Amino acid sequence: MNIRWSVILGVIALALSAWYYSLNQEQSGLENLIKTPDKPEYIGNQMRTVVFSPEGKQQYVATADKVEYYSQSEHTDFLTPKVYLFDVVLDKNQPKEQQQKQSWKLTAQTATLTKNDMLYLKGNVTAESLSPLSRLQRVETENAVVNIKTQDITSDNQVKINGQNFHSTGLKLVGNLQKQIATLKEQVKTYYEVSNSQ
Repeated sequence: MNIRWSVILGVIALALSAWYYSLNQEQSGLENLIKTPDKPEYIGNQMRTVVFSPEGKQQYVATADKVEYYSQSEHTDFLTPKVYLFDVVLDKNQPKEQQQKQSWKLTAQTATLTKNDMLYLKGNVTAESLSPLSRLQRVETENAVVNIKTQDITSDNQVKINGQNFHSTGLKLVGNLQKQIATLKEQVKTYYEVSNSQ
C-alpha cells in the first residue's frame, strides 16, 4: 500500500512540475513580443528618407544600411549613413527644380539624429562639398556634430580640411558648411598651394 501511494504521489509531483515548467516557458516567449522603452519603435534596412522644410523645400536626403527609430527618446540611429544637405538658391528666374541643389554629402560609420535636428556622426566622418567652386571642399574627422537646419558643424577631434589651394589640420573645428567657413582652434597647421602664373 505504501508503494502504491508513493508512486501516485510521485506521478502527481512530476505532473505538477511539468505544468509549472510549461507555464514559465510561455511567459518568456511573451516577454520577447512586448516592446520595452529601450527597444526601437521600428527598424529598417536599406532606407532612404527625404525631409522637407515647412516651406516645402527639400532640407536633406538620408540613406543608410540600417535605421532604428526610438520613440521614447525621439532619436534615430543610422548605420553607414550618407546625408545630402541642400542649399536653396534664391534666384527666381531659374526653374524650381534648379532652385535647390545638393551642396554637401556627409558620411560616417554611424550617426544619431535627435529631435532638435542635431546629427551626431561617429567614425570616419567626411563632409564633402558637391560644388567644385566651393572654397571649402572636404572636412575629415573621427566625430562631428552637424545642425541639419543651419549646417553648423563642430568637432573636438583631430580635423583635416581641404579647400581650394590649401590644406589644414588641427583640433576643435567650428564652422558652417553652407557659408563655407571652418575654424580650427588648436594645433593648427596650414599649407597653401601657390600657382606660378607667368
